[in-house]
Amino acid sequence: MISALVSSYWVDGQKAEILQRCLDSLEGADEILSLVTHHKCSLGFADAWNRLATLAKGDFLIFIGDNNTLTKGSLSQLCISGTVTSPLINEKGQEFWGMVFCMPRDIYESVGLYDMRFNNGSHWEDTDLLRRLKEKNIPLKSVPDVNFNRPQGGRTIDATPGNEHKKTINAEIFIKKWNL
Repeated sequence: MISALVSSYWVDGQKAEILQRCLDSLEGADEILSLVTHHKCSLGFADAWNRLATLAKGDFLIFIGDNNTLTKGSLSQLCISGTVTSPLINEKGQEFWGMVFCMPRDIYESVGLYDMRFNNGSHWEDTDLLRRLKEKNIPLKSVPDVNFNRPQGGRTIDATPGNEHKKTINAEIFIKKWNL
């Protein structure tokens, strides 16, 4: 079973349409869970993703930011046992994209998702997760047969109140946590 988990932070009146476009594109999902928050909600980025993961029933958890739309392939192609996978984003691949990735449930149960110390905003929690995956020697793979279009990078983050301050706080937490 594949669970697609979509986090949406509403920063303007266009977010409803953006979220719907994302949800409509999710070919191959058996379950779609979406959590919508906004600046008046105390629920931070890490907390939102962690709550979605807790509710999901799938053997594979696919985390998707609402600004991303599946344009090639199927979510099922991201599901590889024992491996955390990422699709292409705007036809560009890398081993891990924090904005769209698939994590098998057994890896989620072993490594967890986002450290709640990074719940101040939406920076560094994905870097921390990547570091923990690498420390546990979890394989990471880009899947070139799957592509998500991301028309406007930073749309949500750039419109988030206090974004730069939150980024600084999370950077300090990351440095302290990893003794850098």
